[in-house]
Amino acid sequence: MWEIKSHNESAGELRFGRGGSQGGRSWCKCDQCTYVGSWCKRDDDGDVIDDRLIGGGWFVENILEELDAPGEFFYVESNRTILLLLNATDVEDDAEMTLVVPQLATLIDIDGADKVTISNVGFRDARNTYLEKHGVPSGGDWSLYKGAGLQIANSIGTTVQGCTFSRLDGTAIILTDRTRQITIEDCEFEWLGESAMAAWGYTDEWDGRDGRQPRETFVRRNIVREIGIYQKQSSAWFQAKSCNTYITDNVFLNMPRAAINFNDGFGGGNVISNNLLFNTCRESGDHGPINTWDRQPLLWDASNRYGYDTPPHLVTKNFIVANYGASQGIDNDDGSSFYHIIDNIMCGEGLKADYGGHDSVFSDNLVIVSPYDGQNCINVNHFNPKHQHQFTNNVCAILSCRGKDCEDLIGYTYASCSETAKFPVLINNTYYTKNGNASLKCADSTYGIEKLQKKGYELGSSAHFLPDDERMISWLFERVHHLLIVRK
Repeated sequence: MWEIKSHNESAGELRFGRGGSQGGRSWCKCDQCTYVGSWCKRDDDGDVIDDRLIGGGWFVENILEELDAPGEFFYVESNRTILLLLNATDVEDDAEMTLVVPQLATLIDIDGADKVTISNVGFRDARNTYLEKHGVPSGGDWSLYKGAGLQIANSIGTTVQGCTFSRLDGTAIILTDRTRQITIEDCEFEWLGESAMAAWGYTDEWDGRDGRQPRETFVRRNIVREIGIYQKQSSAWFQAKSCNTYITDNVFLNMPRAAINFNDGFGGGNVISNNLLFNTCRESGDHGPINTWDRQPLLWDASNRYGYDTPPHLVTKNFIVANYGASQGIDNDDGSSFYHIIDNIMCGEGLKADYGGHDSVFSDNLVIVSPYDGQNCINVNHFNPKHQHQFTNNVCAILSCRGKDCEDLIGYTYASCSETAKFPVLINNTYYTKNGNASLKCADSTYGIEKLQKKGYELGSSAHFLPDDERMISWLFERVHHLLIVRK
């Protein structure tokens, strides 16, 4: 989002002013972002041979000539007049109408107060912040405006419960600096310009041992939908330099990017459990409903025990649908490590973990693969010895793929099949494919499951023909029933 500084019609030139903090995730060439442009030209082998620019959605505001649909308005700056195009059914000819022009970006600011309770309050009509100065909270992809409709900083034991956040043009809630035991529960978030909830801590460069971060945050039983209206790099929950967050029993849907995003791995100890996530990444790709980065090692105040390593992040008992532009259920990107992803249901594709991530566990998950880009059950990089990911006791059914060459492909690893010490640990998995086979692409070679087992991989694993729809639906019901029983 930019403000137009000047326009030279004769030269066909626009000059941009302030703004530009928003991520343009779909702005790249066809041969760089093949997952975005389905119309990009391909050769007979399916390879992209097109370098045209793919652009995301565009919109402009405050152009008089475009005032042509009910609900649109034009602001005449010279005489401070608003021209509003009404729907004929909005008002009677002699009726009065109240127009609200938001002036405040922050409606409530809590800083230094403990054990505050905000209950059953409606928040709406905070102004937009997309042209305000943004900051980069840590080593992930995000920039962020440090503000929201409700701001909480340097607080212990504050609770936000049963509140509604609607039609705020920025972020609804942000936690900053030293917060502890903040609870956000039973709230509804809808039609927001940016994210629903965010946490942003601080470090002295790489050292976070002074504790100036949100920790022990509880996000539970909330519903988040229709967010990221203006800022597409938005999530239901975002955190940077924060830890020990418990995200449980929420429903997150209908948003342009990931539902849950961790900008780094600071402190670890996060728990994501019993959530329903779907209809994410509706305006972007190369992402998942849960997305993480961990590019910068950070010290924290239990480092005498863990060093730069952290306690694991637990992702368990979630129902995750990777539809629209979501390429896998969980995208552990760029160094993300120490994730224990256990006993989840994923529809779409399974796990991606690349570029230096290590020591994660993907176990006892049910993955139902529908076509996206062929990553299918698992896509991981190579590892340093004794720090491999473990992929065990999973059930993965590949319903279809974009081409015949990946119908039986369970996934990828960038390690060579001969590099045992760098290879992921694959044990006791069950695969279902169209042809009853299962193969893994390792480096430049593709190995079937029998050949993998001869090399000591996929011991105890098996491949079968796809069962009928009724049986696969029964798997889902059994898993959901299991999750409900465990939850009780």
